[in-house]
Amino acid sequence: MGEETTGPTLSVPQGVKIGGAVVAILLAVWAAVLGGRILMDRSGPPEFPAGGVRDWATFADHLVLGTPDGEDRLDITTVLWSRQGAHPINRRITVAAEMTEGEAYAVPVAWLEDDDGGDDGRWVALSQDAVVRLSEGRIAGAGDTWAEHHLGEHPRALASELYETGPYPAAVPHLYESLRQRLAAVE
Repeated sequence: MGEETTGPTLSVPQGVKIGGAVVAILLAVWAAVLGGRILMDRSGPPEFPAGGVRDWATFADHLVLGTPDGEDRLDITTVLWSRQGAHPINRRITVAAEMTEGEAYAVPVAWLEDDDGGDDGRWVALSQDAVVRLSEGRIAGAGDTWAEHHLGEHPRALASELYETGPYPAAVPHLYESLRQRLAAVE
């Protein structure tokens, strides 16, 4: 005799089962690729507030002019501006940023201390957008920052505005402290 059922049953054709499995596999692959992309993005250079002039005046240690040598090293020709309490800088630094070898740039750089709190650290550009491309000594590309208002001007215009504006008031007591401490003070 047959089985008795108490309600309606759903019968799924074999083709729909296979199609559903394919969709599930594609979604899993897409999620893995997206997750890997997010992890890769996070492994790049750190990004710090850099949209406005006050961001640069608070979080950067120096605004430098230089030329990359193709190995993440920047040969600094001029230090245009330095924040009060800034970490000392050499004439050649290693900084992770997308720059074309042999071209000139103005870069707001900050000393980022290692997480362990020791004396070690590294130089970072505040953000990729803050790396300002120069052409014939003039600002030719400024990303999505306040520097774009100075296209065609000499980079000294950036330094002048940094000196005139100054840091966020909340960060003033922390100017001789680390980048992370200045960030925390402003947040």
